[in-house]
Amino acid sequence: MNIDLNGKVAFVTGGSRGIGRSIADVLVDCGAKVAIMARGQRDLDAAVDTLEARRRGCALGVQGDVSSQEQLVSAVQRTVRHFGGLHLAVNNAGVAGKPGLLHETGADNWRQVMGINLDGVAWAMIAEIQEMMKVGGGSIVNIASVEAHTILKQFPAYVASKHALIGLTKATAADYSALGIRINSVSPGVIRTPLTMSDGQKAVTDRLAARIPLGRLGEPEEIARATVFLLSDLSGYTTGTDLVVDGAFLLRE
Repeated sequence: MNIDLNGKVAFVTGGSRGIGRSIADVLVDCGAKVAIMARGQRDLDAAVDTLEARRRGCALGVQGDVSSQEQLVSAVQRTVRHFGGLHLAVNNAGVAGKPGLLHETGADNWRQVMGINLDGVAWAMIAEIQEMMKVGGGSIVNIASVEAHTILKQFPAYVASKHALIGLTKATAADYSALGIRINSVSPGVIRTPLTMSDGQKAVTDRLAARIPLGRLGEPEEIARATVFLLSDLSGYTTGTDLVVDGAFLLRE
C-alpha cells in the first residue's frame, strides 16, 4: 500500500493468525514497527520471524490473553518500552463461541465470548489511549463483524458482543476526538481465516459464503488494507465510523 507509517508504532491483538496476521504484515510493509499479542506461543514466534525477515527490528511478540486486563496492560507497556511509544492500535482478537441457543450454550460460553470480544477490547483501549495521550494522539481500529449489523442464528453471544463493540467504538470516538485520538471499526464479512475454516466453523462458513453477492469469500489482506487505511492519515477526518468490507454480504437476498 502507498501509505507511509515510518516512525509509527502499532499494537495488534490476535496478530499471529488470520486477519490480525495480515494487518501486521501490511503495517510493516508501510514502515511501522509492530507488536503483536496472541495466546499461542508457536504461532506468535512464527509471525514475528516472518515480520523480522521483511525488516529487522520491526516486530515484537507478546504472549497473553486479552480477556485479562492485567496481561493487556503489561503487553501495551512492554510495547512502549521496546519501541518508545504507541501511535496505532488494532483490537482484532475475537472468538465465535459455541453454536446453539442461548439457554443451551450457557453462562460460561457467554462470559468467554464477552470477555474476549468486548471486555478485551475495552481493556486494550484503556491501555492504548493512555499511551497515545502521551504522544499527542493516535488511531485505533476495532475489528467488529457484519454480524454487528444483522444476526447470525444460534450465535447470540457473538452477535451481542459485536453489536456492543460498535457502540463502544462510536462512544469513545466522540469522547477522545478532541485529544487527537481517532477510533473507528471495520466489519469484515465472511473471510477465509483459520477460524472460519476450522472444523467447528466451516459448515457455517460454507452456508454463508454461498449467499455472498460478490461470489467468493473475502481474503485477510482485503481487511488488512481497509484497516490500515483507517489507521493512516489518509482517513484523518474519519472517526466513529464502521467500515463494512463484506462483498455485499449485507445486501444479499
